[in-house]
Amino acid sequence: MGIEAEREREIESAEMREGNVVLFPFLAHGHMNPSLDLARLLSARYPHLTLTLVTTSGNLAGFRRLQLPTSLRLVALPFCPSDHGLPPDADTSFALPPHLVTHLNHVIEGCLLPSFRRLLSDLISAASPPLICVIADMFLGWTAPVAKELGVFHATLYTSGPYAMSIYYSIWINLPHVDGGDGEDDEIAVPGVPGFTVRRRQLNPNMRSARSPDHKSAAFVRRQAALCRSSRATLWNTAEVLEKPFLDAWATSTGQPVYAVGPLFAAAGRVARGDGGLAAECLAWLDRHVSGSVVYVSFGSQNRLPAEEAAELAAALEEQGRPFLWAAPAPDQAPPPPPDGKSEWTSGLVARGWVPQVDILRHAAVGAFVSHGGWNSTLESLRFGVPVVVRPMGGEQFCNAKLVAEVLGAGAEGGGEVAEAVAEVMGEGERGREIRRRAREIAEGLAAAVQGGASGCQGASLTALDEFVNSVTSRDTSGPAVGVNV
Repeated sequence: MGIEAEREREIESAEMREGNVVLFPFLAHGHMNPSLDLARLLSARYPHLTLTLVTTSGNLAGFRRLQLPTSLRLVALPFCPSDHGLPPDADTSFALPPHLVTHLNHVIEGCLLPSFRRLLSDLISAASPPLICVIADMFLGWTAPVAKELGVFHATLYTSGPYAMSIYYSIWINLPHVDGGDGEDDEIAVPGVPGFTVRRRQLNPNMRSARSPDHKSAAFVRRQAALCRSSRATLWNTAEVLEKPFLDAWATSTGQPVYAVGPLFAAAGRVARGDGGLAAECLAWLDRHVSGSVVYVSFGSQNRLPAEEAAELAAALEEQGRPFLWAAPAPDQAPPPPPDGKSEWTSGLVARGWVPQVDILRHAAVGAFVSHGGWNSTLESLRFGVPVVVRPMGGEQFCNAKLVAEVLGAGAEGGGEVAEAVAEVMGEGERGREIRRRAREIAEGLAAAVQGGASGCQGASLTALDEFVNSVTSRDTSGPAVGVNV
């Protein structure tokens, strides 16, 4: 039997096995969305699987409003944010200031671990369908030893790519910027990532503030990295066409199986979400503009561009004659009104509320995306061939900026000169034309990665998911649990 025929036989066999897969996303929109996309994809490809998505009691109503697969069961763990010095509605990190996001990160484990262990024990006792796997977010590393204690296969879902996570982990764990220097343009070598350097000015403020391993964020990331090393497999919301060398390096350095199954939003065929009337207004506004002329501006759900910088960017885009669509999910994310006393910018639409970002990025009128560089936004832009101008604000966003600008050549790092970068990316100069060519080329590669097998050629990301599911469903789940200290 040939290799392809053998693989098809194994996949068909796996598709028929019943089992319960538990998914546990981190409490942030940027982490929940990929987990939901993975759930949709698993449901579509493996209808015999039962899926259980774990969240907290405060998030339950929001999840129930979404279009979710019928095979997905929602389970809420009790969590009262106000009992832990957080705002009463802090069941996600949305709208939390940075210091409270760090606090939320530390609180989650102590609050949720006991009830999560009880949930897994109950699912094991139920026996039918058998609990075969836990897929937990990379910031919920403490779920790995719990799963191991109970004899359950555990996989970590990385909602960022291996390029960014290799750099992000190394800097937080090794603190190479604590070297006695203070020059903004000092090049700092990143331990464990050969040939890679970062300038001090590229580090986010929280990272720069870490001067010892006792720093709260450093301790959190170090612990998550160590715990996730005990996971049995890693799933990545990326594609080999984007990051194969970095996927291979991760597999080599950790010894863990690596499965690139993204972009998950594209593989799952996610239905765009947005405020109904606002979504229609945005798309109608885009319809009135010529192809490739609009700058889409969004800094995600959690980031705030300083008001002065936002005003300068809006004014510069207007001066360049570039229409812009500015997404502002929260009121303080909108740019200030123009200085001429008008209530709105002449060439810009400020969308105050949730917008259908996927539909916006796939619209022909959009020629560039000014973004914070979150991985979901970056993947969505790359999938539709829209060059990205990244203005990093936190997390691993500066790593994503370097990937897009320096490795992939499909965008630019804006830093403090965002408008100038936009002009270059959208301009007719040689560099602008090359960036747009690379963006189109990558979009084709990402489309191929999630292509279904109906045409006889299945994409690499779907093949990777099939291989992962087969590895899980072919295991004997009736063996004894292996005890570990948690």
